[in-house]
Amino acid sequence: MLDAPVSGRIFFEQVIRDNLDLGRPDRVSLVFARQIQRGRKRPTPGVFRTRVITQHVTPSLYVDYKHTTVKQYHKEGQALRTETTINDTYDFEIGRRLSNLPALRQIGFAVNRRLLSVERLSRNPADGAAALAAITSPVTTGTGQRVAGMPLTHQRTQALLSAMCIFCLLPRGFTSRDLRHYLAPLLGTTAEAMTSGQLSYDLRRLRYHGFIQRIPRTHRYRVTSAGLRHALFLTRACSRLLHGGLAELAEPAQAQPSKIRAAARTYETAIDDLLTQAGLAA
Repeated sequence: MLDAPVSGRIFFEQVIRDNLDLGRPDRVSLVFARQIQRGRKRPTPGVFRTRVITQHVTPSLYVDYKHTTVKQYHKEGQALRTETTINDTYDFEIGRRLSNLPALRQIGFAVNRRLLSVERLSRNPADGAAALAAITSPVTTGTGQRVAGMPLTHQRTQALLSAMCIFCLLPRGFTSRDLRHYLAPLLGTTAEAMTSGQLSYDLRRLRYHGFIQRIPRTHRYRVTSAGLRHALFLTRACSRLLHGGLAELAEPAQAQPSKIRAAARTYETAIDDLLTQAGLAA
């Protein structure tokens, strides 16, 4: 069961991408605990493959072994469900009598557990969602004080993240004065116009959101390793992905052909057709 349905859907789609090779003979044996012979002499009969069904349905992962199929899918947005269907008991050298049902149940449960243990993620999207929330959401300190979040599209946030990319090169760290002189041009103001209260507010946000840490017994700060990684990624994501992507979606008077704009039009047309067929069109 998943406590965050949206994160669960993202998680399962990542599981699918990272485990497309589960149906290969050298991998499927890990799930079914059966030896697969692929040589010319007495090869194991049957089809061994991974199928991903995505069109018009909830994404599903299928792993086939002979006449047995394991199906995994995101059920009703709330749980990751794994089902094993054994269509021929002789695949596991078990007869078809009803008395063999407990043994087949044990095989099915074991296959499910092995599949979950074999599946691996190169990255967990739930961790990414938590990291994004930790940056953009307010933080409450141990004394009950509230520290504002850092909305990624705000000009001041992007200026602060840009500063982190520069200040990581200072071996002795940086001071509030360094921050003042760097931020002022990015915000379209002068260093003299920036108050000490504004700088304290910015430093406090950066510190409680994990971008910087104070050097003991000094008034200097250094950029954390995690803070540098996040700043590098988020500044580029905003300037290159969000700004560039939204610019392509815009429709100026003399717009050049754009794949993303064409895809957006196709999607909008499909939605309009669906509404018309359902009798919901205005």
